[in-house]
Amino acid sequence: MTPLSRNSHKVYFPAAIFIAGLVIFVFIKLYNQRNIASNGVDERLRSAAGSLELVINDDLIEKTQKKEPLDIVSEDSIRLLANRIAEIHNVVYVYVMIKSNDSVYFVLSSFIDKDITNNMVTKNLDYYVEGTAVMKNAFTSTEAEVYEAVSDQWGTFRSVYLPRKTKSGVPYLLCADVALSEVVDYQLNYLIEFAISAIFLFLISLPLFLWFRNNRIKS
Repeated sequence: MTPLSRNSHKVYFPAAIFIAGLVIFVFIKLYNQRNIASNGVDERLRSAAGSLELVINDDLIEKTQKKEPLDIVSEDSIRLLANRIAEIHNVVYVYVMIKSNDSVYFVLSSFIDKDITNNMVTKNLDYYVEGTAVMKNAFTSTEAEVYEAVSDQWGTFRSVYLPRKTKSGVPYLLCADVALSEVVDYQLNYLIEFAISAIFLFLISLPLFLWFRNNRIKS
């Protein structure tokens, strides 16, 4: 190997280390940002679902468990309060579920404009046909909160279920959803932003590498 080729290798080695370090740094930052985004979403979900305790009571849960429908005025009033909770906490839906045998039913749920257009507004005692095993198991879970990613006729969401019981022992779930795409979009936007910053950093460092290379080769 000639002295010139040896010098070239010595010059390119620091550049390779720099690029490799930059790539690793990008992945670490993206991983951290994903966790930050997920934690922020989970906090909103917990707060939204927990706030439903302000609009329900044991009597409502037990009446639903007995398949006793709500009157229209009471249901509309509770649904509007649920909508307000979803709006305050910036989530798509908040809702309360009960389980009868192996079936899951809505006690109440918020709704969005699209649900009205598509005739998909959920009512008291509506059967939730897409109830997952995770949701059903959450009724008897000892965990304070249960999360899952779920797809149904309303969309694809990250959901939280907070297990609760009435004083008489009837289990129910306080629930909230955010669009799963929200976390993905946040990560993608951050990746694009960070990639642009990394490219800019590389470009402004390039003259220094070239100067260093030229001087090493001359020496």
